[in-house]
Amino acid sequence: MIGPGWRALACTAMLGWILMAATLGCADGTGPRGDGATSTSVTPPATGSSTTIATASSTTIPYASTSAPTTESVPTTRPATTLRPGALAPGTEYAKLPGKARVVAFTFDASYDPEPLADILDALAAADAPATFFLTGEFAADFPDAVAKIVQGGYPVGNHSYSHPDFTTLSAGEIRSQLERTAALITDAGAADPRPLFRFPYGARDRRTLGEVGDAGYASVYWTIDTLDWKPERTPAQVEAAVLEHLQPGAIILMHVGSRQTASVLPALVRKVRAEGYTLVALR
Repeated sequence: MIGPGWRALACTAMLGWILMAATLGCADGTGPRGDGATSTSVTPPATGSSTTIATASSTTIPYASTSAPTTESVPTTRPATTLRPGALAPGTEYAKLPGKARVVAFTFDASYDPEPLADILDALAAADAPATFFLTGEFAADFPDAVAKIVQGGYPVGNHSYSHPDFTTLSAGEIRSQLERTAALITDAGAADPRPLFRFPYGARDRRTLGEVGDAGYASVYWTIDTLDWKPERTPAQVEAAVLEHLQPGAIILMHVGSRQTASVLPALVRKVRAEGYTLVALR
């Protein structure tokens, strides 16, 4: 027969194992994660250390690789606390704009389906709202008319790779090719050199790839708010709520050109963001 003392000890040990298992589940990404939960800032690590930046596995989209990029320890680059909005420095990662001003940046990734673009551009033009577009080389090659419309609207265009791969799986030469091919297609379409604006596909990056991109003259533009608007089941109300519930000074908002939900909600969303006292800015 086990006495009361031994039963208490056994219960304590079991509780410890349960807590440890729960902690490990959250640490490796298997724990719960709410919509719009993304990395929000980059904090300089102590000397000789690095900080972990979570890759955006929750933003994996159906038109490219279905495997979720892994999280890797990534060194932070120099802090950009003195830069004005729009002056992004190569070799630096931005999960939000530097400073404390009540500014917000709408950003749109484009890799496929230009159909909703006309409504997005109409809404931005009607509201006189700046925005920034990140294009893949394949999008620029397949839909030159869409790129021309973005350029005609006066919106800055950033590099989003050529074929939307996970950069952590590419060699240095392949990374250079992805960047250079896309930059050539973007400039051929009439846009300015996309540097320093670059967004990693899936948000997947590590120590090596951040260095490669920085050496090519690009800043890594991450995001503060992920609307998850690429999901077919995502409603316009959910897209709007993801933005309004997470607004903060310097927020970089991730949206997609292929999202009909975003196209439909954008006119009201611009008004509501401004009503909260925020100014919309482009990244260049």
